Amino acid sequence: MSRGFSLYLDAIRFLAAVFVFVSHAGHARFSDGFLNRLRQLDMASDAVIVFFVLSGFVIAYTTLARTRGAQVFAEARLARLYSVVIPALILTFALDTAGTMLFPQTYHAAWYNDAGRAEQYLKAFFFSTQIMPENIRLGSNAPFWSVSYEAWYYLAFGIAVFAKGRMRALLLAAVALAAGPRILLLAPAWAIGVGLFLHLRAGGAERVSRPMALIFAAAPLGLYAGMLAGGVPLKLTSVAIDLGLTPGLLGFSDRFVWENLLGLLIAVHFLGVYCLSGQAQWMSTRAGHLIRWCAGATFSIYLFHFPILSFLHALPGYDAANPLHVQMLLAATLAACFALAEVSERRLDVWKRMVSALLQRLTALPAAEARGT
Repeated sequence: MSRGFSLYLDAIRFLAAVFVFVSHAGHARFSDGFLNRLRQLDMASDAVIVFFVLSGFVIAYTTLARTRGAQVFAEARLARLYSVVIPALILTFALDTAGTMLFPQTYHAAWYNDAGRAEQYLKAFFFSTQIMPENIRLGSNAPFWSVSYEAWYYLAFGIAVFAKGRMRALLLAAVALAAGPRILLLAPAWAIGVGLFLHLRAGGAERVSRPMALIFAAAPLGLYAGMLAGGVPLKLTSVAIDLGLTPGLLGFSDRFVWENLLGLLIAVHFLGVYCLSGQAQWMSTRAGHLIRWCAGATFSIYLFHFPILSFLHALPGYDAANPLHVQMLLAATLAACFALAEVSERRLDVWKRMVSALLQRLTALPAAEARGT
């Protein structure tokens, strides 16, 4: 992977997180409609599909191109998830607890789930909040849903790569049954990212001319803008409703027709950029470092921002109709997310060592029991 393409993916990853953050800030309780257009376009959901395609591509690259074994894969995936998930669970619990005690009238709303908190956190820890028929919102942390999807995709990918023969088929079938149809409906978008890597590894980029690469890079952007303007996402979503699949049944997968199509557009765009990036020498070292640093807080921005926004907007005196208050809310939330990234995903090596030590201890227990020690 060229430096230019790697930096581009990092920039897109960060921008996708910012889109989610700003789109969620568009809720009336935070900004009184200032950002309502983003809410209407539902670009936060589209940004999640960007994450899915990126995740499939990057994980395929780091696993297959670097010939990692099953244990290294498991350690890397668990560390990546729990380095942010555990701090997010702690943060959400702390802020929600303080919020419900200090501002009960504000938190007594549809956006906050106070039912069965112990069950919420237990299922969130094991990534089972979206297994049908469950559709559990983790307190005030609405974005947590996609992490449950990602974890199951990681597991399925690991089995597909490292298991063999009949055992692989049986395990994949078991994962599909356990995850359920709702999570599987968005799996094609994640798998498209894997497919893009496999296409590039097979030399697919060598068959793309520069004019074609320009078309691949630019056309999906134009198509996306045109589809949004034409209301295509809503029209495609109505297909599921016509089939009798209600939004309540599908949960966050209610736009699966549009979002899998969007995943394909994103992959075509990435293919075009990949083919062009080898000639990109314009990026300065300083700009590259800035992009890497910003991208290093992407997961934190995604998982921390909503409970922070919810708590800060409940503070006495906050006025969602005051542009200055809204700007201060956004700035404070983003600053907090960057600060929390310093103890979560930016410390990934520390988390990997902890996960590795835990897995070694767990795998040593059966061996010790077999020896009778």
